[in-house]
Amino acid sequence: MIAETEAPTWRANVGPQARFLRCTAYEALYGGAAGGGKSDALLMAALRFVGVPAYRALLLRRTFPELQRSLIARSRLWYPMLGAQLNEQLKAWRFPSGATIEFGHLEHAHDVHAYQSAEYQFLGFDELTTFMLSQYRYMRSRCRSAQGLPVYIRSASNPGGEGHDWVQDEWAPWLNTALEYKGPRAEPGQALRYHNAEDGIAWAPDGPLSRVFIPAKVTDNPHLINSDPAYVERLRGLDPVTRAQLLDGNWMARPAAGAYFKRHWIEVVNVSPAPATAPRIRYWDRAATEAHKGNDPDWTVGLLMARHAGQFIVEDVIRLRGGPGQVEAAVTQATRMDPIGTIVGIEQDPGQAGKVEAAYYVRTLAGLNVRCYPVTKDKITRAQPASAQCERGNLKLVAGPWNAALLGELEAFPEGSHDDQVDATSGALNALIIRQAPRYTAPEDAGERRI
Repeated sequence: MIAETEAPTWRANVGPQARFLRCTAYEALYGGAAGGGKSDALLMAALRFVGVPAYRALLLRRTFPELQRSLIARSRLWYPMLGAQLNEQLKAWRFPSGATIEFGHLEHAHDVHAYQSAEYQFLGFDELTTFMLSQYRYMRSRCRSAQGLPVYIRSASNPGGEGHDWVQDEWAPWLNTALEYKGPRAEPGQALRYHNAEDGIAWAPDGPLSRVFIPAKVTDNPHLINSDPAYVERLRGLDPVTRAQLLDGNWMARPAAGAYFKRHWIEVVNVSPAPATAPRIRYWDRAATEAHKGNDPDWTVGLLMARHAGQFIVEDVIRLRGGPGQVEAAVTQATRMDPIGTIVGIEQDPGQAGKVEAAYYVRTLAGLNVRCYPVTKDKITRAQPASAQCERGNLKLVAGPWNAALLGELEAFPEGSHDDQVDATSGALNALIIRQAPRYTAPEDAGERRI
């Protein structure tokens, strides 16, 4: 934390952050929730032996932009006060003793080979769950000392991310609280010893290595609480899964059916409370595969949503399986029937084909309020704002024959066999929150129809 004095100074927060910096275990994982002061803890932990000329440390993020705006930016506040100078090209601080602290990133799996002959006495991973297990294990082999210095590996991370499973497995005694887990269990801050067996980690009292998990939450960081009192409220405003991970540090909170949407959160009303002048969008998540005997293709979904008084009301859902011509006809007919001023939202898939297809609909529905919304493949991230609104009772349905199918698909997400209506719900709600789509630019070959 920064002390409130004329010259900036840093002192560890009393509690988990101070315990992490005093820790002598070979491997330590710190954090488990947002706002616990993880990045600063790693930066300060790397300073342990900077008075020794042969000391080498390496701090890692998964990508360079993440590294640049977090660890490197924070290091500029503190390391110069110790007389260190930054080599901008090498991204390495050199201290008066000759010791160095480097910064690196491992965006791709093979990037570890850039460190093939390297030797470090300290290795730090910021946001460990963004890394691959293979990267962590390889880089761990670079942590060694020919000078007799102790070697330490330190990591900081929140739950979630692509590496959630392997991190939870590696620190299972602390993070896996499932009843079916039969391995050893440890209290926070309690170190266990282990050795590397052929089939993974073997925990044993006489293992040559030690590992520990030290949890920290935003409530353990009084400086952040005082400087940004609304931060906790913003965490509470997240969807249920992400909130449990980032606010509570719950490693057992995972994407699962019923985690993002529950039926009892959604009120069904007889008449839409939104006036005719309320902002509306008919959001189209399109599929162009016809149903045949034995197959179960995706659906084309056109979901009509209005926004009024802080609520999002689903007023109608069109759902069909058909070829390109049938899909086009459904879009055109719905556009004629929907209230005047309704946005026609066209979901634009990644790539050139998605741009061309979106361009076709813009041209076909010329004169109407047509907007294209580029999307990514991360459906869970797209659904999080809708989930958060749903939990707070702000998502409502107008009674109709389509209710059961929509509610069933929402509650089954992300494990259901189909998620087209979830995508349409997410797309419509996100569009109404933004209220403006990105400026549309037609591709050069937009004159051709490729659906």
